[in-house]
Parts: sequence; C-alpha cells; structure tokens
Amino acid sequence: MRLASGSMAAAVDRLEKLGLVVRKSSPTDRRSRVVHLTAEGRRLAASCFERHAKDLEALMSDLSQKEKEQLYGSIKKLGQLAAEQLSYQEVKANGNRAQARKMIVITE
Repeated sequence: MRLASGSMAAAVDRLEKLGLVVRKSSPTDRRSRVVHLTAEGRRLAASCFERHAKDLEALMSDLSQKEKEQLYGSIKKLGQLAAEQLSYQEVKANGNRAQARKMIVITE
C-alpha cells in the first residue's frame, strides 16, 4: 500500500496540529523537510508500542512453544523478503538495472 503525497501531507498536518510532530528543514537538501516526533509524540508512540506488545503477548499465550517458534520463523522470513524487495526497488529506482537483475536471480 502506498500513500499519495497529498494524503501523506494531510496526515502529517493532522499530527502536527496535535503537537505530535514538527517539520524541520533538511540539513542536506533545502527542498526537503524532515518530520520529527515531539516529546509528546515519542510518549504516545512508546505507549502504543507497549500496549501493542501486551496485546500480542495475550494472543500468543494460547500458542504452544512449537507454534510460537513456527510463527516467529515465518515472520522473520517475511521480514527478510520485504527487506530484499525494498533493496531491489531502491536499486532499480536508482537506475542500476544490471545489479537489479542480479538481485532477482538471488532472491527468486
């Protein structure tokens, strides 16, 4: 799923109005703005992650140790595949098609 730039800007605008993020100039590119969490944004994110972790622990409590290990292995594999796909897309976007073709052979 990809967000259109307008949707992303609207989302950042809402977060900024809530005091959860601030936009700052990029130190390396005058055309860019970098979005940073405020102290309140960091607090809220930490709280959300903590609640999410507790919810996952509760869900996982009904799984056997073997099922937990299988799930962990599957999630780890998905993460690795996603990282490889992202690397491939970045190489392709940067115009290095030869390297991108090599990555296809390695990852497929």
